[in-house]
Amino acid sequence: MKTKNLLPTVAIGISLALFSFSNTSDDNYTNSVDTIDIPENIQAILSDKCIGCHSDESKAGKSKSKMNFDKLKNGEYSRGKVISKLDKIVKMLGKDKMPPEKFLAKYPGKKLTEEESKTLTDWASEQSSMMKGE
Repeated sequence: MKTKNLLPTVAIGISLALFSFSNTSDDNYTNSVDTIDIPENIQAILSDKCIGCHSDESKAGKSKSKMNFDKLKNGEYSRGKVISKLDKIVKMLGKDKMPPEKFLAKYPGKKLTEEESKTLTDWASEQSSMMKGE
């Protein structure tokens, strides 16, 4: 067994372990470097209004490729991409672009209420700021 390659592997493992979690003020571990905490209230809104088009199970290829909440939650996006996706949520909801009018014409029950939109916007903005270190 070669031992000279062991040290870099161990060092990389330690580095990844050091940056895997950040401790929040309530002592719960959340937000690894490239994953995000999705609380129950946010998950409920996403499940009801967003996941149908923006998840691994979606048949809406374009919607799924632009935002995939499964990938966001499972850490399949880089930290920069997570921040970008969160900022995009804030932007799209701020312009009342989600869900799109064409979709809502067929499924009016999927329209976000003002409260749901604000809740999602506040969550995405807060998570983005935290990940940016603001």
